[in-house]
Amino acid sequence: MIVRGFLTVICLQILPFSLCADPLVISSQQQIQTDLKEVRLIAKLHGYAIMAGRHCIDCDENLAIYIRRIARHGEVEGTDQTGAEDDRYTYPGKYLDYMTKKLVEKTRMFYGHCYEGQPSLLWLTEYRSGDTWVQSEYLILLGDEGLEHRYVEGQQPSVFQLESADCKELPGTLMEMEP
Repeated sequence: MIVRGFLTVICLQILPFSLCADPLVISSQQQIQTDLKEVRLIAKLHGYAIMAGRHCIDCDENLAIYIRRIARHGEVEGTDQTGAEDDRYTYPGKYLDYMTKKLVEKTRMFYGHCYEGQPSLLWLTEYRSGDTWVQSEYLILLGDEGLEHRYVEGQQPSVFQLESADCKELPGTLMEMEP
């Protein structure tokens, strides 16, 4: 334990901008090692940690959402073979074109029991396509067997399911699209 803390200090002093990542504390007895910077826990939901973070600080990468299965009792962290921990999802907010500074995307994100009482994440997005705005919906159901992904373009049918007190919206932020 002392060696780990010592290595963290060395890592932070030698490489303050690149290889050292922040562990994510999910309880007093459990933390998740990630390769993310500025990582923070959004929620624990049905055995998954919903996190926000980025892989680098001094770069063009935006804050994003990541999903990591929390190791169950008796499991070793990192044994989840779903590949979900590598997937990067849009952080909610308004996105500007990085060259013109015009608004090109608006995304809202909800988490909790947001779809038919099931643990889920839901993104409602509007993006500019020429002179029109296109609506889309991206839903992830968090199940015992893994993640189930659903995408609908042109409409947002789950918007009517958001009235549940167990469904929370993650506040968005203003960002530029990545080049």
